[in-house]
Amino acid sequence: MTEYEKFKKLLEYFVAHLEFCVSDQKYGEGYETYIKEIKNFKRGGQGHKEQQIQNQVKDWESYDNGRICINVNPTTYQSGGTYLNWKHTAINVNAEWEDKKIINLKIMKDSYPLNNAKHVITKSVSDLGLFDKQEPNEQLITFFNQFNELIIQWNEKQISIQEMKQIQPYIDLLKSTKNIILTGAPGTGKTFLAKQVAKQLIGAKTDEELEESGQFNFVQFHPSYDYTDFVEGLRPTPPDENGIIGFELKNGVFKEFCKKALDVEAVNIQKIDDFSISGYEQYLNALGLNSKTINNYRLRIEQLLGTKEITSKSKIVELEIYKSLDEICDNLDSIKDFDDSNKMHRQFTSSVSNLINFRNSLLTNKKSASKAKLDFVFVIDEINRGEISKIFGELFFSIDPSYRGKKGAVKTQYSNLHNDEKEVFYVPENVYIIGSMNDIDRSVESFDFAMRRRFTWIEITAEQSAENMNLPNDIKERMLNLNKQISNTDGLNSSYHIGAAYFLDSNGNARQDIDNIWNLRIEPLLKEYLRGMPDNIDKIELLKNAFTA
Repeated sequence: MTEYEKFKKLLEYFVAHLEFCVSDQKYGEGYETYIKEIKNFKRGGQGHKEQQIQNQVKDWESYDNGRICINVNPTTYQSGGTYLNWKHTAINVNAEWEDKKIINLKIMKDSYPLNNAKHVITKSVSDLGLFDKQEPNEQLITFFNQFNELIIQWNEKQISIQEMKQIQPYIDLLKSTKNIILTGAPGTGKTFLAKQVAKQLIGAKTDEELEESGQFNFVQFHPSYDYTDFVEGLRPTPPDENGIIGFELKNGVFKEFCKKALDVEAVNIQKIDDFSISGYEQYLNALGLNSKTINNYRLRIEQLLGTKEITSKSKIVELEIYKSLDEICDNLDSIKDFDDSNKMHRQFTSSVSNLINFRNSLLTNKKSASKAKLDFVFVIDEINRGEISKIFGELFFSIDPSYRGKKGAVKTQYSNLHNDEKEVFYVPENVYIIGSMNDIDRSVESFDFAMRRRFTWIEITAEQSAENMNLPNDIKERMLNLNKQISNTDGLNSSYHIGAAYFLDSNGNARQDIDNIWNLRIEPLLKEYLRGMPDNIDKIELLKNAFTA
C-alpha cells in the first residue's frame, strides 16, 4: 500500500469515525467500511498518548517521515480539539462541519495552543475523492504532500535544535576562552564539530554559506608550515621584463584573516554603507592610519579616476583612467604593472589593495547587518603536526585571551619592511581559534606548555561522536563493543578508539555494509596500530569478533 493509499484510508476513517460519533447512524459507506467490524470501539482518546483509540488506525498510521495519530475529544467532536496529527508535533488535520456532516478537511500548523493555529490548505471531502473506491486523486496527493512537507520541515528544525543543544557548550566555552582545541581518537568528528561551531557562531546554515561568509577560514598544519605561511613573510614576485624575480612582503593567512576582521569592524563602527571616496576615507580613519597616509591613499584613487593629476619629476608611462571604484578594484594587476613600470614603490597598488579590502568589508558587513559585531572563526586542523613556536612566533603573546585587542599588540618579525615601521599587529577580540588534533598523532612533538595554556582542551570521545553524528543504535553498539575490546588490548588504549566517522558515507549518513566497513576502513587501521606487536593476528581476530558479534 502506497503512502497516498494509506493516507486516503486514514482520512476516510477519520471522517467516518467523527460522523458516527455525532449522528449515531449505523449505516452508510463510512460506517460499513470502517466502524461496523471494530470490537470495543473507542469513541474518544488521545492517540499521541498511545491510548486505545490509536489501535483503530494502526494499519494506516506509519509513514516514511513519522507517525500520524488520531485524537478525539468525546465532549466536543466538532471542535478544534479533535484532529489527526503528526506525532510529537502541532501539525494537524481538522474537520469543518455543516450540521452533522464533514464537508472539508484542512491542514493547520502551530496548533498548540489552539488560538495560535495557522491555516495551510483546505480541501472538500468530495475533491479529495473520499469514499469513491478509486485510486488517490491529484487533490488528495497534493493534500498529503503539503502535510508531509510540513513534517519534513518540522523534523529538520528539530534536528537543528538538537544539534544546537549538543554544540552550545562548545560555543559558550569558545566565547569565553577565545581559543579551544578539540582532541580525541581518529574519526570522532573533531573537524566536523569545529565547522558546526563556526556555522552557529557566524550564523551560516550550510558549508557553502560558511565559506562565502568572509568570517571563516580553515588551514591544516604540517611539518613544513612556518611563520611566513601563517603571519607574514617575503614571497617571490613574477619575473619582470628582464626575467628578474624580486620579493615582496605579504601577509600570511592568519594575519590576513585578522586584518579582515579589523576591516569589517572599522566599517561597522563607522556605520559606513556606501562604496565611495568619502566612505573609503572614513574606513582608513577607522583603521587608525595617520593623516599623511590617508591623504596619499585618497589622492592615488582620485588620480586613477582622473579627478586629480599626477605630478612627477620624471616622465611616467601613461596612467589608465577608470570609470568607477569597482573598475579600479577589478584591475589591480594592471595597476601593479603601472607602479612597477614607473618605480612608484607600489603606492597605487597599496591604495587599491586597501580599497578592495574596504569593498569586501562592506559586503561582509551587509550579509550580517543584524549583528552589532561580527564573529570570525579560524580553524586549524591537525594543529599538533606543525612546529607551533615556529609558526606563531611573537603571537604567543597576542593570542592569549587576556591580551586580545590593542593591549596585546606586537611588532612582527618583518616590521622593518613595513611602510610604517611603527606598525603593530594584534588579534581582534572577535577572532576565535579552534584547533583539532588526534591523540595518537605525534608526528611533531613541539606543542610546548606556553602554547598549551593559551588553549582550552576538550576531548571528544568515541561515544560522544556517535551521539553528535546520530549513529543508529545497532551501529553504535558495534562501535562501543569494538572500542571496549581496543581498551582491553595490550599496547592500545582509548586514544586508539574508532570514532563514528568510520561508519558514515560521504553524505554523512550511516552505512549498513558492515563487512565493507570492517574490511576497508577499520581492519587496515587496526593492523597499523598493532604492527610489530606480539600476537597481532590473534588480537585482530578478537577485535573482529567484538565488532561482528
